[in-house]
Amino acid sequence: MQLPEGQRRLAAIMFTDMVGFTSAAQRHEARALELLREQEQIVKPIVSEHGGRLIKSTGDGSLIEFASALKASECAIEIQTRLHDRNKAQEAQPIRLRIGIHVGEVESRDLDIFGDAVNVAARILTVAEPEGVALTEQAAHQLQNKLPFPIEGLGTRDLKGIDRPVPVSRIVLPWSGPAQITERRNYPRLAVLPLRNISPDPNDAYFADGMTEELISVLGQVRELRVIARSSVARFQEQDTPVSDIGRELGASAVLEGSVRKSGSQLRISLQLVDVASQEGLWTQTFDRHMSDIFAVQAEVGERTAASLRIKLLGAEHAALSRPPTTNLAAYGLYLQGIHLMRSIRPEDNKAATDLFRRATEEDPSFSPAYSHLANRLLGSLGETRPAHEVIPEARTLIEKALLLDPMSSEAHAAKANLAMQGDLNWAIAEAEFRRALELNPSDPDARLWYGLMLRAVQRYAEASEQLRVVMELDPLSWAAHGLLVSVMRLSGDLDGAERLIRTSLRRFITPAAFHATLAYTLAYGGRMAEARQELSLATPEKNTPTDTDVAVLLARMGEPTAARTLLEETETRASERYVPLAQLALLAASVGEADKAMAYLEKDWSEGDRGLWFVYQGIAFDPIRSDPRFIRMLERMGLPTSAPFYRGGRST
Repeated sequence: MQLPEGQRRLAAIMFTDMVGFTSAAQRHEARALELLREQEQIVKPIVSEHGGRLIKSTGDGSLIEFASALKASECAIEIQTRLHDRNKAQEAQPIRLRIGIHVGEVESRDLDIFGDAVNVAARILTVAEPEGVALTEQAAHQLQNKLPFPIEGLGTRDLKGIDRPVPVSRIVLPWSGPAQITERRNYPRLAVLPLRNISPDPNDAYFADGMTEELISVLGQVRELRVIARSSVARFQEQDTPVSDIGRELGASAVLEGSVRKSGSQLRISLQLVDVASQEGLWTQTFDRHMSDIFAVQAEVGERTAASLRIKLLGAEHAALSRPPTTNLAAYGLYLQGIHLMRSIRPEDNKAATDLFRRATEEDPSFSPAYSHLANRLLGSLGETRPAHEVIPEARTLIEKALLLDPMSSEAHAAKANLAMQGDLNWAIAEAEFRRALELNPSDPDARLWYGLMLRAVQRYAEASEQLRVVMELDPLSWAAHGLLVSVMRLSGDLDGAERLIRTSLRRFITPAAFHATLAYTLAYGGRMAEARQELSLATPEKNTPTDTDVAVLLARMGEPTAARTLLEETETRASERYVPLAQLALLAASVGEADKAMAYLEKDWSEGDRGLWFVYQGIAFDPIRSDPRFIRMLERMGLPTSAPFYRGGRST
């Protein structure tokens, strides 16, 4: 059907390009043309079946228009699947296409289409890998939860002829290799200090604390800004520390500080952005507003901060900053109270935070962040205090609701990644969702920490180390990031580096018993048994703690199984009274060579859905059963590497 001349409309534009055609034509033109005709015979019917309109041939590719990004992507997936199957089945020269998809306005003219959207679609094609599909941000946003394959963010790219960085994603097809993500370095680093509560009612302290967390989250959505995590700035809440000292300790180039006064439904929020180097105020403002204007204040703070730090916001960032998460102030109040409590180490506060997020979803069923936080709270308890069957079904429902309400939610994508990792052991989807979460909020240390843990699980140690070092930049006082990095360094064989990190950094975050036990592990891996025994003699942990287990397992591997056997018996007794992760029982049984018991626990763990082996399978506790065919089959079932990591001197753990 011919469209009226000059008509402008929104369309999904797809470009295809045949990889290596030019060089193939130079070598053997006739054969290259045969491959081109075969490619056209495969592609054209698929385009027609999906409602596409072939605009023109581009020599070794095509320009095609669709009514929606979904139609274009489904067509692209079928094309790449058909060609991939063809290439596997035939010994002839393979046919590989790159495909790029963008959504934007086009104008018809002489049976052709024109406009900036066509130019962007043509450029995005260059990002696609052979047999792959690349998407612009506009296309990717329309596809969340609509395709059988995950969508993975690739960061921003500078494309020829486009005067702005373009956020890029890809469809992760079964044969897709690891993505090459480009990310700009040396971003400005901002510390948002805990806002002081100067409200008449001391019970309103939660509001100042919650507002601090919200500002960190809002500002974290700015791609060219790195925002220090709440856990690292919290120590300055009750201190009158000079800005220069804060900047030096946290590595921040700017500090946002201020106060909140809440009186009924009226707010006074006073803020100041200070440059650390000059200690000069970049901007200062007092917002006298009604509670209903709170989201407009957050958006304005984000805009002004970005402008002061000379950061140019993209259109999607403007939209993210100005999009209110809810219009229900009662729900938002419950949500802020939950945020206030969720960082507490007291179990009762953690339970209260979970209840508050649940109440917020009941108060406003369209409040996406409340669903995301509730899901993440539940997943945090999985395999720790609650079994999978109590957590996963509800968490899955909550995540689906959160993403349906807000496909651009970093928290929801992080929760989906965590669920794919812990609940489904689907490493490809977990990775794609972690990357999408970090594309939406590069300053989220929790998502990066979990992503680092996933990379460690699949033995991609260099990438895990890189992510964890970024976490330590975002959250310098994160004991979890330091401890996990020590583990990754040990597993990759960097025992000297692990020892240095334990002695210089990790020591200040953990108990003396944990310090000596962690150091003992590293020394033992390097064959320094006498020094390891000396460190173990200094480790006197409390009963039924992770350190207690670590000490018992290491002693067992040194030929002294008594402590591990005793702990196994005590843990089995405890498991008859309350929830105990079955992977922990399997770990203790394996450490003392009880292979049948260990495998029985692992099989039960698998059937009941906890599947906690992924977290601990690389440890020395499983050395006695690592070559057991049943253990290898279990790792294969979980999609995990079956080869043990090797350390200095060839010793595996």
